Amino acid sequence: MYKVLIKKRYKEKIDDPCEMFRVVVSFDLAKPAYLTDEEWDCISGLVKELSTGEKPFLKDIEGPNCLFDLICLYNDRDWGILAESEHLYIMKDYEDASIYRKSDSKKVACVGHFYGDPEDAYIDPAEKFCITIGCGIIKYYLTEPFEIYMYDRNTTQWVETGREGDIEWCDKIEEVTDSYVIVSLEGEEKRKFDINSLEKIPI
Repeated sequence: MYKVLIKKRYKEKIDDPCEMFRVVVSFDLAKPAYLTDEEWDCISGLVKELSTGEKPFLKDIEGPNCLFDLICLYNDRDWGILAESEHLYIMKDYEDASIYRKSDSKKVACVGHFYGDPEDAYIDPAEKFCITIGCGIIKYYLTEPFEIYMYDRNTTQWVETGREGDIEWCDKIEEVTDSYVIVSLEGEEKRKFDINSLEKIPI
């Protein structure tokens, strides 16, 4: 079964401009929290059809005062899904990396902001933390109160490195263990960081 990306856009202007256009993902045919029951009733059968993988997309599906585009996710990364675990997934939206619940595609928190977009991510199998990379590295602890990531904030919610001054331009998370994370930089060079402090350590 494939995931289905759902793009919703309203035909006319509404009070909240943030709701004019929304992109969510349906995992295992679950109704995304940001859709009403009426909207889901309009497209749930089509979402099920696309989840088989037999069709790549359906465009301009009529909903109540809105239109839907449905896209079968043959390749998650093409549409910004950077990592997933049993209950969560990380999706990039321009320069932000946000974590969502699979059960209803509701955003839990923005876990990082990256100049030039986030490049890769990792979610701890026990879902205690996640790591996102791009211009530097951010380790975000998946515990309440789920603060929204902001620059220059003193908090225990996350730790970061290589984000200012001598920036570490990271491309891919190579390995994560209980004690370290290895990332590849632009080119073939690699860096190793302590998993807790994100201090650089010899490879």
